[in-house]
Amino acid sequence: MGRIVVTRDGAAAGRLEVQLLDAGHQVAHMPLTEQRVLEDDAELRRGLVALREGRYEVLLLTSANTVRALCRAGWDGAADPTTRVVVTGAGTALALEDLTGLTETWSPKAEASAAGILRELPPPRTSARALLPQSLQARSDLASGLTDQGWSVDHVPAYRTVARCGPEAARLSPDRRLIPDDGAALRPEDLRAEDVVLITSSTAAEVWAGIGDARLRPHRVLAIGAPTAATLEALGEAADAVLPNPTAHGVREALAG
Repeated sequence: MGRIVVTRDGAAAGRLEVQLLDAGHQVAHMPLTEQRVLEDDAELRRGLVALREGRYEVLLLTSANTVRALCRAGWDGAADPTTRVVVTGAGTALALEDLTGLTETWSPKAEASAAGILRELPPPRTSARALLPQSLQARSDLASGLTDQGWSVDHVPAYRTVARCGPEAARLSPDRRLIPDDGAALRPEDLRAEDVVLITSSTAAEVWAGIGDARLRPHRVLAIGAPTAATLEALGEAADAVLPNPTAHGVREALAG
């Protein structure tokens, strides 16, 4: 088998990559998207002020990039002690600890995703406020699901996601990247037929489907999470397997299936 190629920036590598390396796999990164600071982050900054003042019962952090965006906007982890900090999984929790020192978090046990949060987060006893900062392109499923459960949700943009491949990417200003470019990433044309590609998000899936002429079909394509798999299937690029959670064990099971 060839490399395990993860479609995110190497600087955003987390526990998944460590587990894969420990299991003896060769790991490479081929980011298909990049995350960029908003031109106007006034709404996000207002949310952070309200967070510090204790106006939210819950802060929901659904990705490490969200944590990076909040810190780029001036957040140092400050929140009222009564505010519950919800994270989708280990990668988000690790970024939160590294960047702010916060370790007291809640996360779903069965599935590290928005769906997992909706299934496992206890509903509020009375109308309570939740701050949900996400990508400008994030789906509304989590916000609407929380609203249906009785939360008053402030769903605010924290950053935007853009394609890393194609002519538009070349015109983007590098100083607005959430993660600086280290120049070590693979390009789609660098793929080998024996590689296994892990598609990490729906936005990455959209770019992957759009560059069919610029890449080889790898040995296997694995989708992390049901939403990513659904996006691939809708675009005619169905994944060979779906990982409910991003773990090396899940990768091994998918490859063995």
